[in-house]
Amino acid sequence: MNQKHFFLSLLTCLVSFTISANVSPQNLADSLYQRLSTMTTPADSLTVMGNLFDILPRDQSTIIGTQMVDVSERAGKPEAALESLRHLANRYLKNDSMLTELYNRTLKYSNQAGQTADNKAYIDELEETRTFIQLSRNIHQAMYADEQSRKELLHNLIRTNTLTPPSDIYDQIVILHAVCTLLARNGSGDLLSGYMDKLGELINQLPASALSLRNAYYVHAAVIYADNEQFEKSMQADLKTLDGISKLETMYKKKGRPFRNFDANRYIIYTRFLSNFPMLSFHEVEKYYNRAMKIVKKDQTAANTNKAFPAPQIYYNLAYKNYAKALAYINETIDNPKKLYNQAHQRKLLKYQIECAEALGETETLLKASREYNRLLELYLSERLDEKYKELQVMHDTYDMSRNYNNLQMDKQRSESKSVRFIMILSATAAIILLISVIVLYRLYRKNRTLVHTLDESNKALRSESENLEKSRSELLTARDIAQKANNLKTDFIKNMSYEVNAPLKAINEYCRLIVDCSDATNKKYLERFSSLVELNSELLTTIINDVLHISEIDSSSVPIHNRSTDLRALCSMVLDGVRHRLSAGVALQFDTASPTISVLTDPQRVHQILLNLLTNAAKFTAKGSITLAYTIDDDNKKVTFSVTDTGIGIKPTNKEAIFDRFVKLDRETQGAGLGLTISRMLARILGGDLNLDTSYNKGARFIFTLPMK
Repeated sequence: MNQKHFFLSLLTCLVSFTISANVSPQNLADSLYQRLSTMTTPADSLTVMGNLFDILPRDQSTIIGTQMVDVSERAGKPEAALESLRHLANRYLKNDSMLTELYNRTLKYSNQAGQTADNKAYIDELEETRTFIQLSRNIHQAMYADEQSRKELLHNLIRTNTLTPPSDIYDQIVILHAVCTLLARNGSGDLLSGYMDKLGELINQLPASALSLRNAYYVHAAVIYADNEQFEKSMQADLKTLDGISKLETMYKKKGRPFRNFDANRYIIYTRFLSNFPMLSFHEVEKYYNRAMKIVKKDQTAANTNKAFPAPQIYYNLAYKNYAKALAYINETIDNPKKLYNQAHQRKLLKYQIECAEALGETETLLKASREYNRLLELYLSERLDEKYKELQVMHDTYDMSRNYNNLQMDKQRSESKSVRFIMILSATAAIILLISVIVLYRLYRKNRTLVHTLDESNKALRSESENLEKSRSELLTARDIAQKANNLKTDFIKNMSYEVNAPLKAINEYCRLIVDCSDATNKKYLERFSSLVELNSELLTTIINDVLHISEIDSSSVPIHNRSTDLRALCSMVLDGVRHRLSAGVALQFDTASPTISVLTDPQRVHQILLNLLTNAAKFTAKGSITLAYTIDDDNKKVTFSVTDTGIGIKPTNKEAIFDRFVKLDRETQGAGLGLTISRMLARILGGDLNLDTSYNKGARFIFTLPMK
């Protein structure tokens, strides 16, 4: 595609339909000015000013158009003002600041919708005007922005259209039109054609009254499809343009503006039809040729265009194989270097010149034309190659954006699925604990009822024992009521976890122990087993909830750090005491006495938490052997290095980082949520240290926790 030719054609057609009249413009203008001086109201003046706008030269009519906006406002006719703003947008395609001012002026008309007879029609025209001005700005950007700016703008527009397209149809049209004009500037063929098809689908959804947007699109589409050798689509667009022209002429005549004439535009369309003469029947060739030449005879603009480039005559004679006449027109056009308009058609003219010269046997003309045609063809192929490269770049960028967006969506779905699974596991665990509690309490309740019945039938001599049993019954009923309340609030418990969850768990444990203590000797051993089960599951749930709360605190950067002088030996002793009850039978828990006595400035609570997590993990996976806690001092690097070593099942070196990820459990059968190591490493780093797996140790697992000395 010749880029200069495209924008010249687009600018000529989109800026405004050519206006001419078969009367003397100056005499008519004088008459209209005289008539305008007799008008007494703004409303009466509008029609006269519209006729002046249609017949005056461009510089004078632009001033009239600006005045018509103000007069329309004074007359209380915002629709007429909007129409004038669209005409002015055609005139200011080269001036982006004026286009911006015209768009801003449309903003004041939003509040006037209620003042019109047809509110919906007015809103449609307002949207049409704003969109039309934005399309004009798109053309300005494509024509005058530098290549780098166009490239960045095109990338952003395609990204928006691909990933987050706007919901409003007018905004969609503006974005797609901007993409098309920028692609046309780079000469993108198939990609541009595809976007034009999408733009056409949106245009067809607009109200029937949006003639300016439809005509602008069809003129745009006809040129693009023709240059992309999609001649049938180009002809369909031109036919719709002709239909739009007829509707515009009818509309303007009803408004009292008979001088608005579109014959020069029809001439361009008929000429484009004739350029496809190999696809036309002889009847169609005659029809379009006669219509074009009839316009040349009566319209000065069309006559000037035909004089510069007699395209209808060339295509007509080629269709009938009148090679001598066709060659004469072609030679006259090619040999005149002042006819700049024809440079865009030079390659096509040279091709037809070769065809005519070959048919007529004019060897010299054939040789000369062939050389020039080959030169232009090489240049054309080079340009097309560059265009294809740019088109591939755009397509590649679009594919990358779409792929990255899809990957983000998949990651989001996986993350949400993982969170749902965790919540389901947590809910199921809590439900099981509560179910066990209910079963235990129900059985105790039934047993209590049996005891009450037995006491009612007992001998009065056992009154003292009966009173004791009654007291036990009262305590059991209290425990039952508390447990029942916990059961009724189980849903709220799942949704509203907080630090206060430890209180009900502790209450459950205490009451279970109280039940065991208050039972007789024959049932105590039996009840102790259920009490231990409740305590074990409560401790597991407390650990899981605390882990979730800790990870939440860390993520929100709200973890409080309270540094103070800390005796490491005393701290280690406390940690060891807190984990002994978790050891399997036959496992020795040791502290390396070679660890020196030293105090460091740190947060003892966080260090205790990290070491307790490491020792708990070691106890969980060590069935026999030993677990050893030790630390060393590195004076050179000013740090303390803790080690927790066990003789358990060990960890493969390939999993040395995976074990620190959230919710990762190498053994799905083990208890816990898979957060202990994650929290420990995050706390270690908050304290300025780190936590890692020692992959050189192969007799179990060894974790290394470093802590800076302050």
